[in-house]
Amino acid sequence: MNRFFYGKLAIGNLKKHLGLYLPYVITAIGVAAMYYIMAAISGDEGLEQMPHTNDVKMILRMGCGVIGIFAVIFLFYTNSFLMKRRKKEFGLFNILGMEKRHIGKMMFWETLTVAAVSILGGLLAGIALNKLVSMVLLRILELNVPFGFVVSLPAMASLVVLFVGIYGATLVYNLLQVWKSKPIELLQSAHRGEAEPRTRWLMAIFGVAALGIGYGIAIWVKSPLDALVMFFLAVILVILGTYCLFTAGSVALLKLLRKNKGYYYRTSHFISVSGMIYRMKQNAVGLANICILSTMVLVMVSGTLCLYTGMEDAVNARLPKDISVKGRELTEEGRAATMQFLEQAAAEEGLSIEAMTEYSSLGCAAWKKGGKIQFLAVSDDAFSNTNGELCMLEIVTLMDYERITGDKQDLKENEILVYTGRGDKDATSLQFEDKSFQVKSYLEELDLEGLGMEIAYDVYFVVVKNSGIQQQIDKMQKASYGDNASMIEYCIYADLSGTQEQSRACAERIQQLREEYNASQGEQGALNVSVDSKVEIRESFLMLSGAFLFLGIFLGVVFLMATVMIIYYKQISEGYEDKERFEIMQKVGMSQREVRASIRSQILKVFFLPLLMACIHLIAAFPMLNRLVSLFGLDNVPLFAVCAVGTVGVFAVIYGIVYGITAKAYYKIVE
Repeated sequence: MNRFFYGKLAIGNLKKHLGLYLPYVITAIGVAAMYYIMAAISGDEGLEQMPHTNDVKMILRMGCGVIGIFAVIFLFYTNSFLMKRRKKEFGLFNILGMEKRHIGKMMFWETLTVAAVSILGGLLAGIALNKLVSMVLLRILELNVPFGFVVSLPAMASLVVLFVGIYGATLVYNLLQVWKSKPIELLQSAHRGEAEPRTRWLMAIFGVAALGIGYGIAIWVKSPLDALVMFFLAVILVILGTYCLFTAGSVALLKLLRKNKGYYYRTSHFISVSGMIYRMKQNAVGLANICILSTMVLVMVSGTLCLYTGMEDAVNARLPKDISVKGRELTEEGRAATMQFLEQAAAEEGLSIEAMTEYSSLGCAAWKKGGKIQFLAVSDDAFSNTNGELCMLEIVTLMDYERITGDKQDLKENEILVYTGRGDKDATSLQFEDKSFQVKSYLEELDLEGLGMEIAYDVYFVVVKNSGIQQQIDKMQKASYGDNASMIEYCIYADLSGTQEQSRACAERIQQLREEYNASQGEQGALNVSVDSKVEIRESFLMLSGAFLFLGIFLGVVFLMATVMIIYYKQISEGYEDKERFEIMQKVGMSQREVRASIRSQILKVFFLPLLMACIHLIAAFPMLNRLVSLFGLDNVPLFAVCAVGTVGVFAVIYGIVYGITAKAYYKIVE
C-alpha cells in the first residue's frame, strides 16, 4: 500500500467535510493568532522603555494565560461536535474492512493536517496583525507608536508548544473513542440520547438555589473589599446554577409548553418543542456554554469600558488639583519649608499658584464596634468579629475644617463632628481607647480635597477641637501599631497656571529642592515630604485602565468567536439530525412554509434564551461589579449603567446577525 495512502485519504475526508472543518480551522487560526499577539506584546522589550508599563505587562501576561486555557477548553469542546458527525463514517469504514489501527492512521493525518494549517495560519495571521493590534493598544494608552517590525520568537515557540499539545491530546481522545466503540455503536452514535429525559426536580431546585445565592451575594455585599473576596464564589455559584437550570429547568419548561395545548398544537411549535425535548441532554450544555460566554463578554467589556471612560473622574477624585505636596510629622519650620519648596519651584518654572488648599490630617485604621473604636495590632485575634468592623479614620482639626469649608462650628474639648458615607450614624458618642467624645452632629457633606479615597472600608471623618486632641489620638494608634503606625500629614494641594508639562516640571523641581534641603540638614533635620502631580497620576491610571480595556475587548472577541462557533456547530449538528425528520414530515404533507416556521420557532428558542439569561446575570451582577470598579477610585453608577446598556446593545446586534446566518445554514441542511 502506498505510504501516502492514509494522508491522501485524510485530505479527501477533510475536503468532503469542508463545511464542518472550515469554521473549526478558521476559529483555531483566530485563537492562535490572538495568543501569539498577546504573547508577543506582553514580551515586547519596547514596553519596558515606556513609563508606568509594569501593570500593562502584568495584565497582558494574565490575558495570555486566559487565552491559552480557553484554547484548550474550546478546541476540545468543538472537537466533540466533529467527532459526533464522524463516528458514523468511522463505523462504516470499520464494517467495510478497515481495521481500527488503519482508522487511527487516517485520524492521525487528519489531525496533523488540521494542526499544521491552524498553527501556520495562526502564526502568519498573528505576525501580520501584531503591529496593528500594538498600534491600537498604544493609541488607547496614548503612547507614541514606534517604527519597525518585530517577530517574537518566544511567542512563536510558546504558540507551537501549546497547540501541538492541544491537538495531540484531542487525537489521543478521539482514538480512544473509536478504539473503545464497536462498529455498530459508531454507526448508531448519531441517534443516541434521543430518549425523552426525565424532569430532574432536585437538580432544578439546586440550580435555582445556586443562582439565588450567587445573585444575593452580588446584590447584598456592600463593602468593595468584601465584593472582591466574594466575587469568585458568586461566579462559581452562577455558573453551576446556569448549567443546572439549562439541564433540568429547560426540560421542565419544554414539558410545560407541551402541556399548554393552545401553544403546543401548532405546526411550528409542535415540531420544535417535541424535537428539543428529546435532545435537551445535548442542547442544555451547549445553551449553558453560550450563556456563560455571553455573560463573560458583557461583564468584561462593560466593566473595562467604564474604567477607561471614567478615568478623569477617578484621577480628579485622587488628586483634585495639579500638584499635591505631603509632609509627615513636620514641625512648624518643616511646614514653612515645604510651602517654600512649592512657591520657589512654581516661580522658577514661571508659574503662578491659582488656588491652594492646606490642612493637617491623621489617617489610620481602626476597629469600630458601636461607639467604641480600638487600635489593635494586626494579628489573627485583631480580625476577630468580636472586635468589630475594620474602618478608616481621618482626623482633622476644627481650624482646618472651618478654613476650608467656611462652616463655623463651636466645639468643646470632648465634642467632635463626624462625617461618613457608608458607615453607621447611630452612635451618640465615640470612645477612642479610654477617651470618650460626644458626637455633636453628623455632617451631611464634607469636601476636603485629597481625602475620601479609602473606599475599601467604611471611612469616618472626625473633626476635633484642636491639634492637641489630634496628637492624643495619634499617640494612641502609635502605641498599638508601633513601626506600622500612621503619621500626621501636612497636605498642600495647588492648581498652577501653565501647561501639564510645566506642572510636571514643577513637581520634579520640588523633589530636587527637598533633596537639596535634606542634604544640607543631615538626618536629624531631614523632611519626609512626597510630591505627586496630576499628570503622573493620570498617566499611571491610563496605563491601568487602558490595559484593562484592551484586554476586555481582546478577550471579548475571543469569547465571541467561541460563542459563534458553538452556536454554528450546534445548529449544524441538529440540522443533520433533523433532516430525516423533516423529510418525513414533508412527505406526509408539511409545506416548505411550515418547515421554515418550525425552524424559526426552534432557533429563536435556542438563540435568545441564553442571551436573555446572560442579560439577567449582568443585571444581578451590576451592584457587585460597580463596587469592584469603585476599588479603582471610580464611583459613577450612571456611567457604568450606560456602558453596560451600550455593550448589551452592540452584542445583541452581533447576536442577531449570527442568528440570521445559522438559521440559513440550518435550513439548507434540512431543506
